[in-house]
Amino acid sequence: MTPQRVRHPGEFRWETRLLAVATLFLTALGVASCYAAGTYLPEWHHEATQQALAALAGSVIFLIAARTDYHVWRKLALPLFVLTVAGLVLIAMVALAWPGRKAPGAVNALFPVVNGAHRWIQLGVRVQVAEIARFTLAAWLAAHAAQLGAKVRRFNEGFLPLVAAMAVVALLVAKEPSVTMAGTLAVIGLTVIFTAGARVPHVLLVAGLAAASVFLVLKLDRVRSDRAQHFRSTTVECTRNDQACASLIGYGSGGVVGVGFGRGTQKLGHLPEAYSDFLLSVIGEEWGLVGITFVALCFTVFCWMGLRIARTARDPFGTYLASGLTVGIGVTAIMHAAVVTWLIPTTGLTLPFMSIGRVSLVLCLLSAGVIVSIGKQRGRPAGE
Repeated sequence: MTPQRVRHPGEFRWETRLLAVATLFLTALGVASCYAAGTYLPEWHHEATQQALAALAGSVIFLIAARTDYHVWRKLALPLFVLTVAGLVLIAMVALAWPGRKAPGAVNALFPVVNGAHRWIQLGVRVQVAEIARFTLAAWLAAHAAQLGAKVRRFNEGFLPLVAAMAVVALLVAKEPSVTMAGTLAVIGLTVIFTAGARVPHVLLVAGLAAASVFLVLKLDRVRSDRAQHFRSTTVECTRNDQACASLIGYGSGGVVGVGFGRGTQKLGHLPEAYSDFLLSVIGEEWGLVGITFVALCFTVFCWMGLRIARTARDPFGTYLASGLTVGIGVTAIMHAAVVTWLIPTTGLTLPFMSIGRVSLVLCLLSAGVIVSIGKQRGRPAGE
């Protein structure tokens, strides 16, 4: 019997390089677009400079992560996951004690409320713990699933513990409240669990329960129910003062090549959070169909290369981790685009690599670096 040929790492090099190039383009265009989206705001130059510095710091972290053996995240997965859950529990406690309003004194200084939501911890910079959970949840599930091996196919011994951990994180995030981020975390978790070999009926059962939970939240929670009703009503009659309508106007008014960098008008008071929640609308207005196509192409290349790397990783942990990190970025980008194009109600999800947010940008670049690290070690026997 002829032994199976082990492919040399150099044969895979183009995939990691292409993923790195897509990451570079998205980050560079994101910094430029964030600067353009907030030029009308007082002292925006400072914010744009901070975003550019975060891009530089994140690029260094990307290079370090790409050159570091990704198995280090298997060792760090549990402590990082525990710290993430602890942070989410603290935020949930504040949200329960002061729902939708500022807490007194030092508590509010540490756990600020923004737009009626408790999602952040102020640690020098404002950190959204749910953003960190996208990385730590994928890492811990990947590490634990690799340890379980074939037991993942058994409901009680393997599948249920993984789903329970995912559900705890998703429920804590939903309490902030951030239902869409909770849904994103659930997608990441189910992707890792499914990739690890869980039975399809088990995955479909959990997916069905998650969908039913979202439906009940939309029905029973008055704020979200009103938002859904408003979304349905604005699909019939569009008013320029509505943020979804303003987003669609900006997205579609750019034509083929856009009105020009920095010359968009929807960001001038019509679009709230134009530099974060609706950044793709600004890109559509200023860069036109050409810019939107370029952004979509970069995300497509990133996800395609990420999943190719996952499929050919040297060990199960690499496969599960690359799958979770890639899908997390891809799903977030799709949901952001769906909001901008008026396909779903406003969710508050930013565009990965591109929207304003220093911590989010650094974490996205860290994730990309880890995927590159997984890709670079393919073709080498496990344990080498």
